[in-house]
Amino acid sequence: MRVFFAVDGSSYSIDAVRQVGQLLSSSDEAAIYFAPPDVVIRHAVEADEMKRRAQQAISDAVVQEARARLPDGLAAKAAAIVVQHTPREGILIEAENWKADVIVVGARGLTPLDALLLGSVSKAVVHGAGRSVFVARPNPEHRRNQPLRILYAFDGSTACTAALRFAERFSLPANTEVIAATVIEPMSVSELPDWIVQRARDADTEAMAQGWEREHEAERRQAQQQLQEFMAKQPEPFRRAEALVLEGQPAEQILKLVAERHVDLIVLGSVGKGMFERMLIGSTSDKVLNHAPCSVLVARG
Repeated sequence: MRVFFAVDGSSYSIDAVRQVGQLLSSSDEAAIYFAPPDVVIRHAVEADEMKRRAQQAISDAVVQEARARLPDGLAAKAAAIVVQHTPREGILIEAENWKADVIVVGARGLTPLDALLLGSVSKAVVHGAGRSVFVARPNPEHRRNQPLRILYAFDGSTACTAALRFAERFSLPANTEVIAATVIEPMSVSELPDWIVQRARDADTEAMAQGWEREHEAERRQAQQQLQEFMAKQPEPFRRAEALVLEGQPAEQILKLVAERHVDLIVLGSVGKGMFERMLIGSTSDKVLNHAPCSVLVARG
């Protein structure tokens, strides 16, 4: 797999190299992309030459720091791509030229402000890339030295299957824990309190409601069975995934589960029906990417 690391020298972009580097092997290929900042040198006889040397020194330092976060077998052969592009444009252009399978970008940490801001460059890459994007956030203190916990979002579409196939290409630790979740519509979207709904039912309405409840429960069981059967056919560690059926608005339910189960990585397909169509088009995709307190792999088939 060809992995394109876009770094800017920040701590979270360097940590993204470390985080994803742990999921790679020496058979993979890596490139480290860096766009050196403009350096202004005034009142110097050889200002242009001094500027070139300064940018070279900065670039060498950043690339060296990123390489140090990769496994030894991969670090030695990692390509350095240093070009003066606007970062959001340069990442897309150079990843295409290098024929990357996945672009890795770092996102800010877990402070209240950071959780709301994915960052303009990272967001532009996610929405503009024609390939998979791994948005890496730093692991919180309580998750360090713990088994990797992945949340795989499933809807039965070819897109979510392609996302799983892509995730399988990483060298996941043997003790990786996987949660597979699918989201169905709730039986009722009424915002009235339950006691009002119950009191308003007459005999005919009650019989009708019980019929709806039976249909809804059958839908839930069918979704559960479909998910379990699908995951049972997958390689480890996905074969032993815990299968969950959630009800409600997809992004909200995914984010709620992520918080409750301390998920480290969300795996999403880029296009799909049902849950994915609602999750990854427009404001919902931004909500998942902006508010997830963990890394997100947006995988394209």
